[in-house]
Amino acid sequence: MLAMAAISLQAVELDTLQVQHVDGNGHTQQGVIICNKTIAKDLREIFAELYKAKYPIERIRPISEYGNDDERSMRANNTSCYCYRVVEGSTKLSKHAQGLAIDINPLYNPCVKRKKDGTLLIQPATGKPYTDRSKTFKYKITQQDLCYRLFIQHGFRWGGAWRSLKDYQHFEK
Repeated sequence: MLAMAAISLQAVELDTLQVQHVDGNGHTQQGVIICNKTIAKDLREIFAELYKAKYPIERIRPISEYGNDDERSMRANNTSCYCYRVVEGSTKLSKHAQGLAIDINPLYNPCVKRKKDGTLLIQPATGKPYTDRSKTFKYKITQQDLCYRLFIQHGFRWGGAWRSLKDYQHFEK
């Protein structure tokens, strides 16, 4: 028998943004972000600045292009915002389900959580080589990074600063 999650549904007004970005090879690409209307202006401004600075973002596609599968999207290093899902291990809707969170270059900035048995939960699972944040590698987000600074200036919180887990790809309002 399937266990049903108690999820309250609230109306969320979404917006579709067309943004330019520079991929890891230095080529200009057109991206699509589906987000909550309340953060659309912030995201337009942030991505305009990132593009102007030639900040590398591998790809920006809606989660629907990955069959609404967050793991598939993250493994492809796809930057995305809206994804209807609950917080891992809970029945609480994620900020992504509200269109209020965005994951940037998620393969290289994985979510890392130490489970009670001491093992690590890494998302995406293929992001393990990028869990050692002392190493230097392409697409890495740090507190000195332009991406980090722009999101913080716009009032977002960074998952890389959380105590219970480190979600280096994640910015939310």
